[in-house]
Amino acid sequence: MQLKAALELALKDGGQSPAVQSYLNQADDFVARWDHLVQLMEREAAAGLETVRHRQAWFLIIFLGFMAAAVVFLHRFVRAPLKQLTADADRLAAGDFNAEIRVRSDDELGQLARTFQRMAETIRHHIGELNSLHATGQEITMLESGGLEDVLRRIADRAAESLEADLAVVMVRHPTMECWLVEAASGQEFDKIRKQIVLLEEAPFSNQAIDTKEPVVVADVSTYNGPMRFRDEFHAKSYLGVPLRGPHHCPGVLVLLSTVRVRLFTEWDIRMAQQFASHAAVAMENARLFDALESESQDLQKQLDVVKRHVAELTHEVKAPAGRVAEFASWIERDYGRLLDAKGLRYLAWIKNEGKDLATLAERTLDWVRINHQPAPVESVDVGSVIREILALLKQDGRNRGIRVTIAPDLPKLLCRRIHVKQIFENLVGNAMKYMGQQQSHPQVEIGWMKNEQGIHLFVRDNGVGIDPSMLDRIFLPFVRLGSEEVAGSGIGLSIVKTVVEQYKGSVSVKSSPGAGSTFSVLLPVLSQSSEQMPSAQAVGCEGGVEHTADGRGMLVGSEESTT
Repeated sequence: MQLKAALELALKDGGQSPAVQSYLNQADDFVARWDHLVQLMEREAAAGLETVRHRQAWFLIIFLGFMAAAVVFLHRFVRAPLKQLTADADRLAAGDFNAEIRVRSDDELGQLARTFQRMAETIRHHIGELNSLHATGQEITMLESGGLEDVLRRIADRAAESLEADLAVVMVRHPTMECWLVEAASGQEFDKIRKQIVLLEEAPFSNQAIDTKEPVVVADVSTYNGPMRFRDEFHAKSYLGVPLRGPHHCPGVLVLLSTVRVRLFTEWDIRMAQQFASHAAVAMENARLFDALESESQDLQKQLDVVKRHVAELTHEVKAPAGRVAEFASWIERDYGRLLDAKGLRYLAWIKNEGKDLATLAERTLDWVRINHQPAPVESVDVGSVIREILALLKQDGRNRGIRVTIAPDLPKLLCRRIHVKQIFENLVGNAMKYMGQQQSHPQVEIGWMKNEQGIHLFVRDNGVGIDPSMLDRIFLPFVRLGSEEVAGSGIGLSIVKTVVEQYKGSVSVKSSPGAGSTFSVLLPVLSQSSEQMPSAQAVGCEGGVEHTADGRGMLVGSEESTT
């Protein structure tokens, strides 16, 4: 304002007046003061800016500190517990239900961890229940005569333990006495109440379960005003009754009682109780069937023993007269043969042969009966040596028929009785020679082995007359002949083969067609075998019945010499 007044006075005077000089002086002073003010403002602005910079630096430091603290806090109280919880949850998901959830905080993560822990405990409890059911099922499959009571007791114990009941009772409705009979109970009460009788009016809820065939749950049995045996005797507070629903009828009920506290049985408890009740019903049914089967088997075995004894006695009675008939016929032929004509001699020969055949049949029948009664300790049997013994006995038949026999070089060793192996192959090889027929120009019998998915089979193959297809399902029956009645034999040889083979849990089979020969195969326990593939047995030698093998070893069936 002073500068403005001086300017107006200087403009009015003009020139070099003192007013102009005063204005100039005041203007210089104004400029100096303004410059001083600007400098002062600049210094104040610089100081303020420096303060702002210091504050920014401190703010950044404080912010970074807060961020570091937040990271540490999140890592320690969020990320690490969450990682630990995830790892423990993965172990639970992998099936390790004994894994411990190690988060112990009280926040949301801690609550989630405790939820996982309760879930794992529930799963472990359910697994224990399933294991109890599995063990009960295994016991039922191995139920023996007289073992029902122990099985029912274990079912009651496991049901009480799995469902956390204080007492489990298995009761059966008596069919004629109109009452309940306690078959089993859990814990120490088993001996106390086993086989006790419970009146129908003392078990109202069990009656309801058996009548409706549905579970009955009573959370508080004190509300029932009538008599109740288990409430009055054991102070039961809660009741669960499940009917034993068997395959054919409903024989009883499984009762679960809570005697310490009032509890409400859940749907899971009811289903588990139904499983235990089902096992109890199956155990009762199996025990009933087992007892009936055992009784029937004993009766059948007694009847079979009587039949076998009668067969043996009758065979003994037949054998001696048959032998005497053949012997008498021989005496008549010796003493009076010169007095008989050709027709009489032929009739006498028939009588003698029939007597011998009848005696042989009686002896073979006795062999067949004795097979199932003789003890059979097994031994290592060299089949090749047994075959050579049999061929030595049959060499006369081989000589007469000119049969060539071939044997595989490395027949396996069997784990049987030697006499049984001899019976098998004596019948098979004998039948192959007997039923060779007369139409074959080169009769052959091959003895070898082959391997398939069932095991190693020994076989006897011939190129004889074969078997009619209608006979294949009957040839192993006693007294059934393979072919014409003109062939000598008792008709019991193949029955002996089948009986012996089945004693060793083996099998015998035949493949045949008329005019193309037959192949009989037997499956028996094998001790050892040196080759994995079937060798090609080759017969080498002359006519007249030669047994040779691919490795050059053999014996002449139809001559008096042997070769190597």
